[in-house]
Amino acid sequence: MKSIRLSCLLVALAPAFAQPSPPAGETALTLGVSNGIRALPPSRVTVPVGETLRVTGPALGESVQWLRNGRALPGATTNPLVIPFVTSADAGTYAMTIVNPLALPVPSQSLILGVGPTDRLVNLSLRGEIAAGAGRSFVAGFVVQGGAGAGKKMIVRAVGPSLALFGVTGALARPVLRIFDGRGQPYENGYAYPPVVGGLTYEADLADSLARSGAFPTQPGAADAVLLMPFVAGSYTAQITSADGTAGTVLVEVYEVP
Repeated sequence: MKSIRLSCLLVALAPAFAQPSPPAGETALTLGVSNGIRALPPSRVTVPVGETLRVTGPALGESVQWLRNGRALPGATTNPLVIPFVTSADAGTYAMTIVNPLALPVPSQSLILGVGPTDRLVNLSLRGEIAAGAGRSFVAGFVVQGGAGAGKKMIVRAVGPSLALFGVTGALARPVLRIFDGRGQPYENGYAYPPVVGGLTYEADLADSLARSGAFPTQPGAADAVLLMPFVAGSYTAQITSADGTAGTVLVEVYEVP
């Protein structure tokens, strides 16, 4: 068993291609072309509420359409895309599609945008190995400050199968994630989702929260373990085990949802 306690504060994640010396109160960056020939990893940035965001896509001389979380942004057909007053509702994954009626659409590199105070937790990540055999586990500790009332909205996940997207071999096939509080008791706090037609579901809330947090996408249908929960102030332990007793590499991540 490995036990590691983390305590750190990240301010912001830098974009992949930031333009030099943007005006005060403005974040400007440029996205490259990302397709089957030249795939680029997502650019990531977290900006404070009220900032102006200017995103420039590839200049290929064609008409364009900007997407947010895979859906077309109404009226967003110019390059660059400018959001003059960023709010938490603008967080998500952005990309520009270059439209050509005589050819297939060409996607730009994607941008994972997080919005929130620059002194909040952005992400904690820890990679480890679990040996084969029953009862083997990997343990990571984290501490939450604040979280008065309902608690801080946070995501804890154990990524195994989706590590293959980054060329990791021998990833843990079926991670099981459990959270324990400072007394060693299972932490089972959660959100209520009333069964109302058209109402918010856990799956929709999780997908939106992952996009807001700037978390990298995982493979659809993969057996990665993900929990979205409110955390009150205190110390916690994330315990990861293997559902089938096989060995593998796992990435433990903690996100605070802006």
